[in-house]
Amino acid sequence: MTPQRSSALRRRLRPLFLGFAVWLAGAGVAGATLMKYFEVEELARLATDVFRGQVVATETYWDAGRTRIYTAVRVRVDETLKGAAAPGETVTVTQLGGEKDGVLLDFVGRPRFAAGESVVLFTRRGRGADYLVVGLRQGKMRLAGDQVERDFSGLTLIADGGPGRPPRPLQLARQSLTLGELRRRIARAR
Repeated sequence: MTPQRSSALRRRLRPLFLGFAVWLAGAGVAGATLMKYFEVEELARLATDVFRGQVVATETYWDAGRTRIYTAVRVRVDETLKGAAAPGETVTVTQLGGEKDGVLLDFVGRPRFAAGESVVLFTRRGRGADYLVVGLRQGKMRLAGDQVERDFSGLTLIADGGPGRPPRPLQLARQSLTLGELRRRIARAR
């Protein structure tokens, strides 16, 4: 390529790069985190175990190299909706993130747990006997009586646009359904 052609190409591409840089900076300022939206059925297909239970305790700890913080969540299983977690059993759900020794390791979409909280969890088996939440915050649903609540606050969700169509953004903060409806949707997904 000649120096003149190279210079001309740079001049034509410069507005594209500047536009991209401005868009990138704007996205960073807005703090948007894009996440694929999962319907209940999709979460159920991705999960090896889905169960309803109560958070007994949470504990944060450092990994062996003191480079990462993890949170271990102990959950007493009240009902198995899919998988082998038995009612009455207490299981450990492990996830990256938490606060330990004044250090916070956090990221958008990380599910948060509190002792005494009633939850429905969509999980996969971890390395040992622990479980990992599928779909980050989407895989943890709060239970209040017969109502199940999905919390999407702080997330920008993207839904599949369908064959030949681009993905589309969704504006959801919360979504509620009954426990009976949740059970039916999980059963349909099998």
